[in-house]
Amino acid sequence: MRNDNIDINRKKSLIRSDELDKIAIGDIESKSQVRVGFSEFSKKIYANTKNKILEELNSTEDDWNNPKWQMKNRITTADEISKYTNLSKEDYENIEKVSEKYRFAITPYYFSLIDFNNPNCPVKLQSFPDIKELDKSGMLDPMNEEQSNPSGRITRRYPNKLIINVTNACPMYCRHCQRRRLIGKFDKHTPKGDIAESIEFIKNTNTIREVLVTGGDALLLSNNQLENIFYELSQINHVEVIRVGTRVLATLPFRIDSELAVLLRKYKVNVSTQFNHACEVTPEAVRAIDMLVDNGILIRNQMVLLHNVNDDKYGIQKTNEELQKYRVIPYYLFHPKEVKGIKHFNVDISKGLEIMKHLEGRTSGMCKPTYVYNSPGGLGKIPLVPMQNIECEEDCYRLTTWENKTVRQRFK
Repeated sequence: MRNDNIDINRKKSLIRSDELDKIAIGDIESKSQVRVGFSEFSKKIYANTKNKILEELNSTEDDWNNPKWQMKNRITTADEISKYTNLSKEDYENIEKVSEKYRFAITPYYFSLIDFNNPNCPVKLQSFPDIKELDKSGMLDPMNEEQSNPSGRITRRYPNKLIINVTNACPMYCRHCQRRRLIGKFDKHTPKGDIAESIEFIKNTNTIREVLVTGGDALLLSNNQLENIFYELSQINHVEVIRVGTRVLATLPFRIDSELAVLLRKYKVNVSTQFNHACEVTPEAVRAIDMLVDNGILIRNQMVLLHNVNDDKYGIQKTNEELQKYRVIPYYLFHPKEVKGIKHFNVDISKGLEIMKHLEGRTSGMCKPTYVYNSPGGLGKIPLVPMQNIECEEDCYRLTTWENKTVRQRFK
């Protein structure tokens, strides 16, 4: 009898395994259409554009790997774009027109990730000015940061954590940036006096346990500037966690070197970064990731849900699986904010919920970020979850699995 039960269970298990294989194979086929940074196709694009830029600028491989060279040679005009790809007259004029109002800058590295044969290339959409940015709907400061600033360059919206904005500079100015009002015409770091005032406020506010150092991109400060900030924060007894907000892993990975990694390790700094598409997870990015993680630095990814860039369930699944593979934890999937000039990136909340529902059961729990809506006016994040998972009946909860099968749990 026992052997018969084993045989029956094994047959049922094999049938179930076949069912799961069919789902997995379908997912694998769909994910294979998502461009990844490690594909031969992506590597070829990168090498071709990189070589064009090096030849145009009469530069070397050592120059290319130098973050200062990358920043010095950022692409900032339609004329510079035209050196490496054909722009129509309309596209040229639109880029010039938009850039008069909203500055743009793209590192040669990030520019080299663009697939110019794809009008919806995720890298291009995030970095090239778009005439739709001149749409006047939305708000310059939807999070009401200007009225969440009790001292220095602080933004405070929560009881036990706050932000210090240390620069307006970024390697690449994302077209979906929530702080585009601060970009201005020039890169400038926050004055020492404002940073000192911010730290003094934190010293005198013993409810603060976590400080996020951000901008702009905090890692564009020199190591000495960063250490001065980290040291001062580390001397405050009630500050338990220091975090850095940066996108250099995706846009300027050469900024990450052993000296910076050791500095972050010294002060036990956590890193919050932003990869929005699997094609940004390149060998160069992973080299930078490895350098940080091998030094014990925790990296969490905060992806932004963006129309045409990544509002696709298989695209987000693949991106998060790539990140997990290289030891970056998918943390947040941010619903886009109602920022002036980025309406064309907006998606409906139903799209985000559909994506989160898709991820259930189809990928590891470590690949599932929390989908959040940032409340206007600085009222904080609201986690968004598919509501069809649970309903109340007369004497129990009716729960729906990732395969839309129903189970019931009685009330206690």
